Amino acid sequence: MSDYQVLKSRLDQGDVIRLDGAVGTQLQAMGVPMDPYCWAAMANHTHPYTVRKMHEDYIRAGVDVITTNTYSAARHNYEPTGLSDQVIEMNLRAVALAQEARDRVADKPVYIGGSVSNFGAWTEDQYQRWFKPRARGTGYGFRTRSLVTEAQVRRNLREQAEILADAGVDFLMAEATGDIEQREWVLDEVANVGIPFWAGFKCHVNEGEEMVHTGYASDILLADELEARLPLGCDVLNMFHSNVEDTTKSLPVIKSKWSGPIGVYPEAGRRDYVRDFADPNVENPYTPEEYAEIAQGWVAQGVQVIGGCCGMGLSYIQALNGRLSDSIPTT
Repeated sequence: MSDYQVLKSRLDQGDVIRLDGAVGTQLQAMGVPMDPYCWAAMANHTHPYTVRKMHEDYIRAGVDVITTNTYSAARHNYEPTGLSDQVIEMNLRAVALAQEARDRVADKPVYIGGSVSNFGAWTEDQYQRWFKPRARGTGYGFRTRSLVTEAQVRRNLREQAEILADAGVDFLMAEATGDIEQREWVLDEVANVGIPFWAGFKCHVNEGEEMVHTGYASDILLADELEARLPLGCDVLNMFHSNVEDTTKSLPVIKSKWSGPIGVYPEAGRRDYVRDFADPNVENPYTPEEYAEIAQGWVAQGVQVIGGCCGMGLSYIQALNGRLSDSIPTT
């Protein structure tokens, strides 16, 4: 067991915290095929011990926080696969696997963040407006998802967040992408569960521009969304699933609106995240060693939580060993 208040105290005093890397990417590398509807979360059903081994590998790499394999484990993700009667079981199992991994190999406090996202939460309007025109060539495949209403999404996200909290995660991770409505749903439902949470945003910078936007193709500026959403009541504000360059550009914007701890876990910018397996012929734009150097710069700018998202698996986290300062600079 780990006491979240100890982690919170470390954050408050400026300690640098290491988060794990990509879950789906690492499972792909371990021979687990991704599912088109519930992505890596299918592994909770088909490859549970591989999921546990994945967590163990990240713990051995020295991380302070591991993330449950539940980013795509809400009811609307499992229902199209015929596993609607397994939603509670799969989320409970995901937490148990993370707890077992911690109990088996951790030699220091390791905390478990319960991931909740809006992955796959598409209404008919959102699907026609956003997803369908961009589906070809993205790695998602061109298919019709199981569409849901806002009420269903909110109910599903609250259900999942409450399952994870009851199962004993140390805190929740609201990981918000997609349309502004989808980001609102996941942030609202996680915030209302009543246990500590970290809030995650995705950003992008349009070609030829310098302004930082939120989501994927949104015209909403990150500064404006943070202005509207803060204070969220979260303990850490994360920039996640954004490429390295855009992540760097987002930091001054975040710091202008948010005075609390900042975390980053960027993605590699690939298109094979939800295909069965990663394309072996495609290389990431940065090596693990190059990423470690960039991460050093982020810590120097005051970033306290460093990890990796899609495409940036175990080797990227291992490369951080001995490369990051123990704490951010004092001002």
